[in-house]
Amino acid sequence: MKVGFIGTGVMGTPMASNILKSGYELMCYNRTKEKLSDLKDNGSLVANSVQELIEWSDTIIFMLTTPDAIEYTLLNKIKDPTVYGGKTIVNMGTISPSFSIKLSEQFNKYNAQYIDAPVSGSRKPAEEGKLIILTSGDPIIVDNLAPLFKTMGNKITYCGEIPKASMVKLSVNLLILHMMEGFSEMINFAKKGNIDLNILFEIILSGQVSNDLYRMKYQNYLNGEFPVQGSVKNGIKDLKLITETAKENEAYIPLTNLNLQMYLKAKELGYEEEDFSAIIKVLEG
Repeated sequence: MKVGFIGTGVMGTPMASNILKSGYELMCYNRTKEKLSDLKDNGSLVANSVQELIEWSDTIIFMLTTPDAIEYTLLNKIKDPTVYGGKTIVNMGTISPSFSIKLSEQFNKYNAQYIDAPVSGSRKPAEEGKLIILTSGDPIIVDNLAPLFKTMGNKITYCGEIPKASMVKLSVNLLILHMMEGFSEMINFAKKGNIDLNILFEIILSGQVSNDLYRMKYQNYLNGEFPVQGSVKNGIKDLKLITETAKENEAYIPLTNLNLQMYLKAKELGYEEEDFSAIIKVLEG
């Protein structure tokens, strides 16, 4: 299988690297070519255009951040869409369920097979090949892709027909974003009461509410540094997708609407490119 990978950002680079380490033939494309230097040094081919990558690949994975970027890169820039014929197209980014349906319909017109496979996890699990991969689409194609997915993740869950994987992904992200804001509120509350955070974290991380997310993030609060695993910027993007999807489905999510305002405030204060644990700075301010 020749694998094409489009979008080598914070998550895409380690994912592509793990595919390469597993012995697959790989060609990558990124708008900023400098981001491909390490992959190229390790044996990946580098495409000069998306068209070149599609022509070369059997399976095309894209890890792009917005619908506009996806449409521009995969649809608008392609001179002859018949190049997609017989290819398997895999979305591994976070998109809305309605947009996933749109992509499926569009690629089906080009006689390509579309699979929705968003990942749950941040940069560290991506580097370790321990992402959770949520899949939807033709189950036979998903099964055929399982060895490829296993290079990037240690758990693959089939969610059903398109767009259920994207719906599950947004549901999970809704909870994660609430957990981070709630964790930050607790810390800010304790600090205002002059509590030693080391004592607080000892209790939290050894009790019933302990989890991998809090274990991954608590050092950020102790050090006052917020290296990016998942950014405030991406948190805003996901919360907007969640609130838009909630309107479409008539789901009542009052706390999520409030949480979006918190993350937008973080952007306003200049924390957009920091880790989403930096939400505490809004509370402290």
